[in-house]
Amino acid sequence: MTAHEDFSTLFERLPIGAYRCTAEGKLLRANAALVRLCRATSEDHARIFVNEDQGDWYLDTSRREQFRKALFETGEVVRFESEVRLATGAETRWISENAHLVKDSAGKVLYYEGTIEDITEQRHAQQALDLAFRRYQALTSKSQSASIVCSADGQILFASEAVNTLLGYSANDMVGTNLFDTMHPEDLAEHRAEFARVALNENSGQESVARHLHADGTWRFLASLASDAREDDAVGGLIVYWRDVTETHMARLRLRTIAETDSLTGLVSRAQFERTCVERLEARFALETPSAIFFIDLDNFKFANDSYGHWVGDQILIASARRLRELCQSDELVARIGGDEFAVFTAGEHAKHPEAFAASIVRLLSHPIKIGAIQFEVSASVGVACCPRDSQQFDELLRFADQAMFEAKAQSRNTYCVFTLELERRAREQSNLITDLRHAINLNEFIVFYQPQVDMASGELLGVEALVRWNHPARGIVAPDEFIRVAEEQGLISAIGLQVLQIAVPQIAKWRKVTGRALRLAINVSARQLRDRTLGAKLFELLSQHDLPPEALEIEVTESILIEASREGRDLLAEMRALGLRIVLDDLGVGYSSMAYLRQFPVDGVKIDRGFVEGLPFSAVDMAIVRSIISLARELNLSIVAEGVEVAAQRTHLLSENCITGQGFLFARPLPADLFETQGWLDTSLH
Repeated sequence: MTAHEDFSTLFERLPIGAYRCTAEGKLLRANAALVRLCRATSEDHARIFVNEDQGDWYLDTSRREQFRKALFETGEVVRFESEVRLATGAETRWISENAHLVKDSAGKVLYYEGTIEDITEQRHAQQALDLAFRRYQALTSKSQSASIVCSADGQILFASEAVNTLLGYSANDMVGTNLFDTMHPEDLAEHRAEFARVALNENSGQESVARHLHADGTWRFLASLASDAREDDAVGGLIVYWRDVTETHMARLRLRTIAETDSLTGLVSRAQFERTCVERLEARFALETPSAIFFIDLDNFKFANDSYGHWVGDQILIASARRLRELCQSDELVARIGGDEFAVFTAGEHAKHPEAFAASIVRLLSHPIKIGAIQFEVSASVGVACCPRDSQQFDELLRFADQAMFEAKAQSRNTYCVFTLELERRAREQSNLITDLRHAINLNEFIVFYQPQVDMASGELLGVEALVRWNHPARGIVAPDEFIRVAEEQGLISAIGLQVLQIAVPQIAKWRKVTGRALRLAINVSARQLRDRTLGAKLFELLSQHDLPPEALEIEVTESILIEASREGRDLLAEMRALGLRIVLDDLGVGYSSMAYLRQFPVDGVKIDRGFVEGLPFSAVDMAIVRSIISLARELNLSIVAEGVEVAAQRTHLLSENCITGQGFLFARPLPADLFETQGWLDTSLH
């Protein structure tokens, strides 16, 4: 996750102090505002000051224990006020502290975090106001809070001198005017109604904030609190207290802007996109106006981001966002949904002709993006859902547009697709498939078929490849190409792979004993399985349980899996190979960099892809490729297996090129264990 995708920027730019401490109270992080408040020179300086001499932080040393007691009893502390010393020495300030505990799933406290606001000025103002009250000067405060006495219709009868600080007008100038004369027109209705409730003693008793015009022409946010003192002879009116909350309110607005805006691209955030779309859909539905959502995903972004780094990836996102803004009209909503995904909501002409607009998006985003001296080709797949044709609900429209986008990506990429009911039907089928897969794992519905790997000259059985099948209770035997991709996407592949191992390892152990031959078991692993750091331990435990040596097991990985696998995944393969398991590169020759992987990642064997074998012995190109693969493998002392051997001519040619081991329909289709035995594979070496 980049800094633009988490909250580090928000943490640093908060106008008030923010921190994180260990459960024991050691300061871990302090933002820039807290460093300034402490009068520290840096975050490290602040940590040293707070951690190495904790007693000096609170002027009253008992406050620390009071704070921790309150925090650990209730899980949070709100507006905990204390006087604290600063790092400079003698200077002290008053702070207001909010904090909460962060716990793990077991309820253990991991740390606590919170905010600290300098309330020295507010504290002093309140003290001055209290002093004024104690001296019977209730209406003449010299603090930053202004006191107003007015009639029931808002005519000002008295104003304290503080109004000059707040609004730049003298107290005498305010007398005779109306309380609402300086108020912003957009705030009038709400605050007139609240003031009327004060006169009826029906108000909420809470502060309300309104904009008032300062004498210098700027708008100030004033918090007001009113009470009825008309029956008090000393007052004879309604009392309104004003205080300036402009800075606090602007800080809240800035935080709101941050929450509503994607920090990298400046587009609308996903949350704000949802809120605004819901509002606009309700309004458009009332007006019976068509609208549409366009879901956009950059096709080749991951390659550029992974190959050239996050900074380049960010520049691609910024450039793509700028192009979308330029393409859209001012009243259209453009958002970054997350990662390399964007969305557009429109209720204008583009909603009436969604195909044309989607095509425009595809064309615009397919233009090369130049960053420095490098030019990137980043196309886009676009999905479209329309209201009211497809749905009138935002959640459904976004989901439908997302489904259509995935269909566009599946078709060819760099294109668009408009949602249809057929897409929804297929999505429901996939949802049902996912549910069935989860049940299948719990019910152990997966079985293993075995395809022999043979010496093509003698027919001797050398090993088997384990191939998973799903014994579905309603559909019967389901081939892996119908469920493996979904299992990968849903994170279920590791559980399925483990079931395959638990079936296949004891089976190969049994067959090795029956035949007396060192048969090998080949299994396929995915990039997601390689994220499981316990995979190696599980394999060795299974081998040990069945008295099998490590070399009895071959781990087959494709080039695409090695590309997708993390560094930890590749390290895991290297560790397993070092412990004796064999690593075989499958589908050799399919990827443009397969040969390079033979240098970058040591393997024990290779499999020639069936796509090259099927052209033998008639395709000169396939013959040349196969010859070069065999020659390279021999030079590197790697074992070779040719996949997809289906006719005798292919076997003859492969043997002539000194490729001995083959696998394919010419010898046998994948078979369940019982048929594998009854067809005689364990009884004879000739097939």
